[in-house]
Amino acid sequence: MTASTRTMGSLLLAAVLLGGTGSPAGAASLSELQGAWVINSAQCSDVFTKRSGRFAFRPGKRNADTSFIINGSRIQGARATCTLASEKQTADGLKAVLDCSSRMMVGALPVTFRTPGPNTIVKFDPDFPDLTATFTRCN
Repeated sequence: MTASTRTMGSLLLAAVLLGGTGSPAGAASLSELQGAWVINSAQCSDVFTKRSGRFAFRPGKRNADTSFIINGSRIQGARATCTLASEKQTADGLKAVLDCSSRMMVGALPVTFRTPGPNTIVKFDPDFPDLTATFTRCN
């Protein structure tokens, strides 16, 4: 699996995510998380543009690697696209397996996240609690 595939998936539901314990809040499934998401240090307008009411990545933007778009069961990052293979609610949050592909590789990527609110995703790895990322939904 390439670093860009790991980066996109990890940052998503790498996100998308802040701690490794506690009960999950918010969304019960990926279907409730539709839309464009940016890491908290980014501004939506810096990463995305809207075309015909749909979000698209702005070409060459600096925070695109840490942002993604969820459309149906498809998660699109700047360098890779993933499809939801499975998801399961756990005590830690929502665990998902993403089938990802980039220009270099194809593979499965497990991610764990929780949603403390309807517009926030916190991605974390229970084995590495220091590797967390928080994402905000763009309007």
